Amino acid sequence: MRSLLNPRGLLLTLSLPSIVAFAPHQAAHSLKWSVGPATTASPPFLRAAHSGRTPLAFGGNFGGLRKSGMGLLDTLLGGGGKRTYTDLAPGSYPAEAAEYAEAKEVKAVNKDGLSIAMFGGGCFWGLELAYQRVPGVVGTACGYAQGQVVDPSYEAVCSGTTGHTEVISMTYNPKEVSYQDLCKVLFSRINPSLKNQVGNDRGTQYRHGIYTTSPEQMAAAQEVVTEVKANLGDAPFHTELVDAEVFYPAEGYHQQYLEKGGRGGNGQNAAKGATETIRCYG
Repeated sequence: MRSLLNPRGLLLTLSLPSIVAFAPHQAAHSLKWSVGPATTASPPFLRAAHSGRTPLAFGGNFGGLRKSGMGLLDTLLGGGGKRTYTDLAPGSYPAEAAEYAEAKEVKAVNKDGLSIAMFGGGCFWGLELAYQRVPGVVGTACGYAQGQVVDPSYEAVCSGTTGHTEVISMTYNPKEVSYQDLCKVLFSRINPSLKNQVGNDRGTQYRHGIYTTSPEQMAAAQEVVTEVKANLGDAPFHTELVDAEVFYPAEGYHQQYLEKGGRGGNGQNAAKGATETIRCYG
């Protein structure tokens, strides 16, 4: 018999020939500190980005997981692997990012002259919606980075064997939003003292990090990290701060997942400055 925690907080106990699932207790953690200007006087996106950061535990319908394309059973039973990018909407930022992925390029600026940033903060669905709401962020894409396998699939990443973490890549206008503020959005949604964990999501594929695309971004991120560490006191700090590696866009059904409806078919507000609580799984 073997137990493991799947990529969305579902504890699986496997024994042949049966599979049993149940929902674990919801993780109870909250941040007791704030970062920089994230106060009641801050822009709404910095005050609201943290909302709903504790994901919901859930029981599962395994047939539904397979039909939905989540691929959990395929992963457990040996499926998954390398992927192509034909499922991404033409003209979208994920499709543009796929061009860079296929060329194995790490871009600091996109073809329209916008800056590119990349962050990991656990499940990429909720993190993407938080960044979609930030004024100055133009395009977003869910995906995988910082791993050892090229063009990984969701199933492969979820196995925990590829070294990737779930991330959000985005284009942004630095005249409208600073890189420091983008870093603070990340820290408003995670507990940096937890290693390989955000909420109920645990594993190396959920490690949190700032993945910089230029020396200027690295310098700005270091300033924010210094402030965060000071607020943590003696607590450990586990958020990665390293140069970005190739970003591989996730499958099309992951892109803007919560805006499109998520699991419940109830789309969430992605408008700039929106402050509604983010339901991490839809």
